[in-house]
Amino acid sequence: MAKQWHQLERLDHKALKKLQLEREKAAKLAEQQALRNKSIAVGAVILFIIIGAIVLGIVLKKRADARELEAKREECLYSNVAEFLGTVDYRRRGDWTPLTKNLKFKEDYSFKTSEESSLTVQLQKENQIKLYSSSEVLITPPILENIGTTIKKQNIELIRGEMTSAISIDGRGLLFIQVSNITIVGQSGLFKVIYNDETDKGEVVVKNGLVEVNLNNSTEKPTKISGFYKVSFEKGELSSPTQASVIQYDWQ
Repeated sequence: MAKQWHQLERLDHKALKKLQLEREKAAKLAEQQALRNKSIAVGAVILFIIIGAIVLGIVLKKRADARELEAKREECLYSNVAEFLGTVDYRRRGDWTPLTKNLKFKEDYSFKTSEESSLTVQLQKENQIKLYSSSEVLITPPILENIGTTIKKQNIELIRGEMTSAISIDGRGLLFIQVSNITIVGQSGLFKVIYNDETDKGEVVVKNGLVEVNLNNSTEKPTKISGFYKVSFEKGELSSPTQASVIQYDWQ
């Protein structure tokens, strides 16, 4: 009987030890799984932080790029009074104000010169206009493409008087001058527009380069004028190009 109890005790001891080993193994596996779960959780958090940082960086860069683009687009709207002599008045709206120093502007501005006065305005793309005595001009900001900083055109209206326009290489085809019932497009070079608003007549004289003159609301092709040629216009009529003695005009 004692022998049987001894055998049973040995069996119980083995079973208990086996059970203990299984419990230890299970606990170790559970600990390892917990560590893996913790590592996965930490890794997920780190990955989330990295992805969040990347997304935030992309968003911030897009915002910075958008702000930079907007700043560049805004800069494309500006024109500058480069020089003026004598008495020159200007206005955005309302009353005329004497011009006392060079002016940088991006809204619609009108300028008028008195006798023996002149005004030089630097436009975008190095285009330039000069207004002579007893003249008036309205300068509007350039029109941009919907995206980017490409300039489509810039409109100027010569109300009266005399104006010389210089077209740069980069500014070809951008300057549109409205006077009376015609639109003048500066394709290149140096040209002059003279307009008497009281008689509604004037002329476009090209010293060098190429200019296109369009009758507003006309289906006819633009009249092209090259260097040493001019056209006259009067009350809705536009003449054919004729040779011009450019030395008799003031190009300074």
